[in-house]
Amino acid sequence: MYDLYVAYPCETQDDVRRIIGEHKQPYRELEWPYTRVTLLAQALVEEVKEFARSGHPRYGGGYKWVVHRRKGDNPYNQGVIRPGLRQLEHLKIYPPQIDLKSLPPHSAFIQFRFTLARPFRSNDDDSFYIHENPVLKDVVFKIPMMRPSGWKGILRSVMAGQFEEGENVPIIARLFGLARDEAEEGLSNLGRLRFYPTFFDRIDLDIINPHSRSTKAGTVPIPRETVPAGAGGVFTLLYLPFDLVGQDPEQARIQATEDLQAIGQGILMMMRIYGFSAKRSRGYGLAHLQVKGVDGEKGTVVMKGRGMQTFGTLTELPDALELLLGTTS
Repeated sequence: MYDLYVAYPCETQDDVRRIIGEHKQPYRELEWPYTRVTLLAQALVEEVKEFARSGHPRYGGGYKWVVHRRKGDNPYNQGVIRPGLRQLEHLKIYPPQIDLKSLPPHSAFIQFRFTLARPFRSNDDDSFYIHENPVLKDVVFKIPMMRPSGWKGILRSVMAGQFEEGENVPIIARLFGLARDEAEEGLSNLGRLRFYPTFFDRIDLDIINPHSRSTKAGTVPIPRETVPAGAGGVFTLLYLPFDLVGQDPEQARIQATEDLQAIGQGILMMMRIYGFSAKRSRGYGLAHLQVKGVDGEKGTVVMKGRGMQTFGTLTELPDALELLLGTTS
């Protein structure tokens, strides 16, 4: 890695242009756009830092040229995200494929492809990056993503928020688990829900313009990496009631029904009302109502021993679960 930085320094504006590819003698061998972004990080300690980030005020360039276009697609989407998603699909890693045959009774699998109605924000922990506010990416393919732990934390917050603060809610403990030191008798510290990562198919730059509380005027605009509105991803959730094995069949059925009804409503509220992004209190990270399936026009919910139901909108998800559970009147 050290040899790479020695071979491709980033100390002058000409260096920046050569790395990006906007020079008479560009580094044509740097085919992967993320390599270019990584090399630009050297400018953090140089006078050309701002030029490496935003390029020329009039003609553009720099890092901004890689991830943002006013018209058309940007090089990052074309050269990093799309090839990465194809590789994940080829490796059968994403979208997840789950076979319920070997899982316990009442196991269920919810999956749908959604489109962002508002931009998605998150924070990466990469300290060596040309941009101050990078969106979270996976460590191998460098695709913007939502971690499974992120989905779990937000859905838990949304569902727990429907109850009084401090109220002991068994269904929340059943679904999301408890800390080891909080586990009660008869309850596992492992929850019944299994979450999977979501990889988004686009990246862009967004501008935040903080305002002075006294003058109400804009201060210093702050650029942030985002997943823009219109980008898509796949949401996948597995309900795995492992702790119902060996329990009274009727009680297990009642409990699974209660769980899945709550899950359907929780997903709907998370996607359409509360959001699943950083700054979601300001409206970020909301999904469009319409959804699709991975291999079809509609999302799917599959339950072991009950078959499959489809849904074309998020509001239809709870109804699809009701039909699958046989609880509709």
